[in-house]
Amino acid sequence: MLWILFVLLLLLLVGWGVRWFFDNFERGTRDVVQGISPAARKNPLLAAERFLNRLDIATESISGRDQLLKPPAEPGLLLVYRLGSSLPAEREQALLDWVRGGGHLLVAPQQAWDEETETSGNSLLDRLGVQPVFQDSEGDESDLEASDSAPDEGAVPALVRFRMPGVSGPMAVAFNPQRQLFDRLGHAQWAVETAQGSHLLQYALGRGNVTVMSDLQPFSNGSIGEHDHALLLALLAGEQRRVWLLYSSAMPSLPVLLWRHASGLVVSLSTLVLLLLWWLTRRSGPLRSGEQPPRRNLMEHLAAVGRYLWRIDRAVGTFRQSQLALEQAWQRRHPVLGGLQQRGRCEWIAKYAGLSPRAVEQALYGDYQGEQEFIRVTITQQRLAAQLRLQKKQQEFGGEASG
Repeated sequence: MLWILFVLLLLLLVGWGVRWFFDNFERGTRDVVQGISPAARKNPLLAAERFLNRLDIATESISGRDQLLKPPAEPGLLLVYRLGSSLPAEREQALLDWVRGGGHLLVAPQQAWDEETETSGNSLLDRLGVQPVFQDSEGDESDLEASDSAPDEGAVPALVRFRMPGVSGPMAVAFNPQRQLFDRLGHAQWAVETAQGSHLLQYALGRGNVTVMSDLQPFSNGSIGEHDHALLLALLAGEQRRVWLLYSSAMPSLPVLLWRHASGLVVSLSTLVLLLLWWLTRRSGPLRSGEQPPRRNLMEHLAAVGRYLWRIDRAVGTFRQSQLALEQAWQRRHPVLGGLQQRGRCEWIAKYAGLSPRAVEQALYGDYQGEQEFIRVTITQQRLAAQLRLQKKQQEFGGEASG
């Protein structure tokens, strides 16, 4: 019975909580405007892609020139939002062969007709005989290159009404009034014409078509929902079951190409560079103190040099050099030593310096055995050097006194 009461109490609490929630809260809706998505900013034909997909037409948005350089293997509608520069001759011929096989190419010129060179800036349009004319806001013709993304700034689209083959009623599409097309060769099978010129020219090639529009702004994200823009795109797609929307035909940058075709190499090189930078930041050896080391006096320096020479077994050579220098110094001071033999020279110097001849001979010509004997011989050399300095001072003092 106790657990039954516990369950009933729990159900009562839950029921009371649900009733309290619905008494204090009510369901409502709220619209949140998030603005243009990053995908829509990047792709001006995103809305057109979603519209065609709802018509059960397989549609794909593509950036780059791959579809122009290498046309699709199957027929369909290839819409080129930014036509760009001319293709190589063999690539252009391959693209036209794809059209003749049943494809449909939809483009818009990016540059006005050049009267001097009599070209449109794109060999494909020249081959078809399309002469694009752009005008500025005052109505003068302009040969400036068109914007990559939109009609001329400040141009208000003008609504053009026309009839399309296979459509019973009239259609209304807003074109840029500052851009017109002219069919120089007269090969267009269908055109949307106004008093100023044409806004659409369609050419039949084999089993396919090439459609040239003055601008493709009606199919952009902000315009496809207006007037009959979406209907025109659907009619141009016709019976095609595949559509490729090439929203940017500019040549990708080198980093983009490397990432597309060699992403593994890019990742490996980036990792290697990061590891190299990490290795270069590692410390090698002890930390260096910022304090200035105290300067040693000259005698400490000489003592350190002597210990170093003794450690690397250079003491013998240094000892011989000091013997030779000391002997030459005595001979310069006393020229009489030059005519004496070694033994007589040692006796003369020993008598003059107050040392034994054997000590003088060992200091100037002899060897040493061990560190203690080296010290004794060095002391004798220092006494001989001190004797020379004393003689020099006496001579200088005597010369000053006589003067």
